[in-house]
Amino acid sequence: MGVIIVYQVLSTDVNAHIREYATFKAMGYRNSYLLGVIFEEAIILAVLGFIPGFIVPLGLYQLAANATNLPIYMTTARAIMVLSLTIIMCTISGAIATQKLQAADPADMF
Repeated sequence: MGVIIVYQVLSTDVNAHIREYATFKAMGYRNSYLLGVIFEEAIILAVLGFIPGFIVPLGLYQLAANATNLPIYMTTARAIMVLSLTIIMCTISGAIATQKLQAADPADMF
C-alpha cells in the first residue's frame, strides 16, 4: 500500500516537472543524475514520513501498556528496522516513477 501511495506522489511530481527534467537533459545532464534527484526525493519522503510514524506509535504503545499492564515499548532495533523498510519501500516507488523520466525527450516537450 505504501509503495503505491509514494509512487503516486513521485509520479505526480515527475509529471508536474517533466519540462524541467527535459530541459536538464537538453543541457547535457545524464539520466543517472536525474534519477538521483528522484531517489533523493524518495528518501526525503521516507524520512519525513517516518518521523510522525514513529512519534504516534510511541503514544499508542504507552496507551496499550497502561490499558493492559503489559510491558510494551518501542525498541531501537524495531525503529531502525521500520526506518530501513520505509526507505526500501520509497526507493522501489522511486524506481517505478522514473520510467517516465527516462523516456522524456527534450524535442517533444517544446
